[in-house]
Amino acid sequence: MPRAGANAARRGPLLAPQLESQPPISPAEGEAILRELASVFLSQAATSTGSVAGSDARAQQATGGDAVAQHEAMYRVLVEQIPAVVFIAYLDRGIGEAYVSPQIESALGFSQEEWLEDPIRWYQQIHPDDKGRWSVDAAHMLLTGDPLKASYRVIARDGRTVWFQCEAKMVRRPDGRPWFLHGVGFDISELKRTENVLQERTSALQNLSSRILRLQDEERRRIARELHDSLGQYLSALKMNIGVIRRTASNRIKKICSDSMRTLDRCITEVRTLSYLLHPPLLDEMGFAAASNWYIEGFAKRSGIEVTSNIPGTMERLPTAIEIVLFRVLQESLTNIHRHSGSLSADVHLGFDENLVSLQIKDRGRGMPAALVEKFHASGSGTGVGLAGMRERVNELGGRLELESDSQGTLVRGTIPLGQVAFAQED
Repeated sequence: MPRAGANAARRGPLLAPQLESQPPISPAEGEAILRELASVFLSQAATSTGSVAGSDARAQQATGGDAVAQHEAMYRVLVEQIPAVVFIAYLDRGIGEAYVSPQIESALGFSQEEWLEDPIRWYQQIHPDDKGRWSVDAAHMLLTGDPLKASYRVIARDGRTVWFQCEAKMVRRPDGRPWFLHGVGFDISELKRTENVLQERTSALQNLSSRILRLQDEERRRIARELHDSLGQYLSALKMNIGVIRRTASNRIKKICSDSMRTLDRCITEVRTLSYLLHPPLLDEMGFAAASNWYIEGFAKRSGIEVTSNIPGTMERLPTAIEIVLFRVLQESLTNIHRHSGSLSADVHLGFDENLVSLQIKDRGRGMPAALVEKFHASGSGTGVGLAGMRERVNELGGRLELESDSQGTLVRGTIPLGQVAFAQED
């Protein structure tokens, strides 16, 4: 642990006026500053009363027109009624001049006298995992005068861990020298427990959502295969049978067969399209590049929207989970452009940056309200089930789905980490 003298040499006297700027404080230096402050309390202890009771006695002895004592008594009456621990510590006096409200006993099991008899009692009771952070925050307040606002865990006398929301401030004298610290600590343990429960339930819901999306992909793949292999084959067989009938039938029957053949062709086309939209076989057989370019071409024909694709035609296969998620982002984004944007064109770009793959889909439509975009980034809601589901899919893979929109159009960007994935760019 650094010596207090070494810290003072670097920072200047602890009780000096506020400096213009300070370099970052390390946990070790923060602890040294606090121990330096403790030495001030200890050195002044001989001239202090040594307890809150002594301070109370002096306040009671002040009679007549002693306004200071009256104000102090009123202050204590006030603070001892609120559900929080209040403290005051003069930086140039001994520990006997400090004050902590009696709520310290109900919160942590220490009496006022016990808490104040050791100038570093608070530091000793800070949870080991929070000591470094608390040292840095407290030392920063002492050196700069900035208020301290943070949450910490404190170990109670009986071993319980109590969460406190601490807010403290250093008051300076008119000449700029530090005078005293005052602050308040609220027991937020119940709030933290509730927060942890909510986090656990949120995590469970996210896991459930991710599992549902995976099952949805598997079901889509199964249905697509059934449509292609079963229904598609039955329709093809039916078409062949009608072809046989047409060759030997009368002119009237031939006409009926021809009409039936055209209807069957449309059915076969629709079944094939539906099968491919559910889960294109190219995605499994040849990967994202081939499947996405096939989809973009078909989408442009069906919608009349001109789509410019910048996806390498030849590239190394990505992990299967990433290819599926990217394809669903592409599907959902283009579908939204067709349904909502009013755009006549769109751009699709697939890029690689170190260990990331990024898919961007941009339109030139009417855009989205800023409030919806903000809500989407905050909670994933406000834009419908489709994009919310895509956000969950991307997040599950450690990536992020971003949305940018104004009156010039909307940009959807899905970025997913993938490790070292090589790809070949077409010349």
